[in-house]
Amino acid sequence: MRSVFFIALLIGLTAVATAEDVLVFTDNDFETKINQHDIILVKFYAPWCGHCKRLAPEYDKAATILLKTDPPVALAKVDCTVETKICGKHGVSGYPTLKIFKNGEFAEDYNGPREA
Repeated sequence: MRSVFFIALLIGLTAVATAEDVLVFTDNDFETKINQHDIILVKFYAPWCGHCKRLAPEYDKAATILLKTDPPVALAKVDCTVETKICGKHGVSGYPTLKIFKNGEFAEDYNGPREA
């Protein structure tokens, strides 16, 4: 019984650690933070969205993996139920929407695989 609890705890701690690799952007800091990265993938999401919930663990894993590449690629997320200005500015109309930014500028929508 104790080993099952330990494994569950370890898995939980791993999930928390990988989730921390995803940056959180808001209406107030989006422009500043986006300019701090050469390449960044931003997930625009809604917490109630089923597709967003399914994507979240893979996105967290990808963030951890891509931070270790050369050059590192940052992953960020924006909660569009709260951060309505930045989501509107970038034309987000469905969730999740993934967009690639290079040197602070929108480069393209990401429509590729959604697995780490």
